[in-house]
Amino acid sequence: MKPVIHRLLLMAAGTLLWTSCKVLESPEMGVSSDEGPLYPYVENQKVGFMDKNFVQRIPPQFQIRENGSWPYSFSEGLAVVYDSGRAGYIDREGTLAISPRFEEAKSFHDGLALVKSDGKYGFIDDSGAYIIPPQFYRARSFQNGRAAVQKERNGHWGYIDTGGRFVIEPQFSNARNFSDNRALVQTPAHREWGYIDRSGDFVIDPRYRAAKSFSNSLAPVQLGFQQWGYIDTGGEIVIPSKFLEAEPFSEGIAVVAMPESADNLDQKKYGYINEEGAFIVSPAYDQAFAFREGRARVRENGRVGFVDRRGHLTIDPLFDRAWDFSDGLALVSLDHKYGYINREGIFVLEPVD
Repeated sequence: MKPVIHRLLLMAAGTLLWTSCKVLESPEMGVSSDEGPLYPYVENQKVGFMDKNFVQRIPPQFQIRENGSWPYSFSEGLAVVYDSGRAGYIDREGTLAISPRFEEAKSFHDGLALVKSDGKYGFIDDSGAYIIPPQFYRARSFQNGRAAVQKERNGHWGYIDTGGRFVIEPQFSNARNFSDNRALVQTPAHREWGYIDRSGDFVIDPRYRAAKSFSNSLAPVQLGFQQWGYIDTGGEIVIPSKFLEAEPFSEGIAVVAMPESADNLDQKKYGYINEEGAFIVSPAYDQAFAFREGRARVRENGRVGFVDRRGHLTIDPLFDRAWDFSDGLALVSLDHKYGYINREGIFVLEPVD
């Protein structure tokens, strides 16, 4: 396959060199389909999968479903796909391993996948059999052998193990999954947030009006004057409260928001800080996302581009939508067409219908 330069795309935000690599049909011999990642691609409004060499491994045949499952990805050997509005799972050969029969379906974690059927959530194994029957009004996927679940609407949240047994009884008005051996929970009495350990005991007392999960042993919490700072796993403040918004750390960097100006305290701009709380990317963007593989998505004037860890805008905001890099490639969307770029922002698979 020889890359061919098609054209220069001129837009107000900048210029990109398009390098078109057509997805090739799977050869009789070559890279085995069980080697390396598989990437979803769109052709004639159907989704198929290709390998890193842009060789088709699974022909386009699945429905585009731009919800929480898109872009489709493999986890524990299976990927969620949709057909006629129903979710099922395929294996890496493209064979339907679990027939599309669910209202919603999530990726596999700890050998189980969260699915919704008849308005209730339960968990299946890789054969499609229910290990934990649908019974929850809301639920989160398993992480490290625990899943947060809510039995009834307006009911309390608790945690179950992979056998469906409650290991932490329902007692919280809201609950998040475990991260850094801490889980963020909200108490029903005062609607304050704190952190519990795997036995359900509070290790950081519920005293925050708002908080988010731990990552890199730091968690964003709302402190004085409704501003955000960061605490460590012992509950000590390590980055003082000074941000209008704050997100968990990823790759040692966190998204935060500051006022656009001293005259406009309500309008936010987003940038990035390091673990000492110092800005490495000044707040200049309308929206910003977590770092993945040394690149982070930013939105400016309705378009999405990428910055690097030094704060350089390495890929101009040209795209309607974009997703995180995975193994050196990022899926992007222009005019409802999907393609892939590399870390330099060059199209390696041109957007097509």
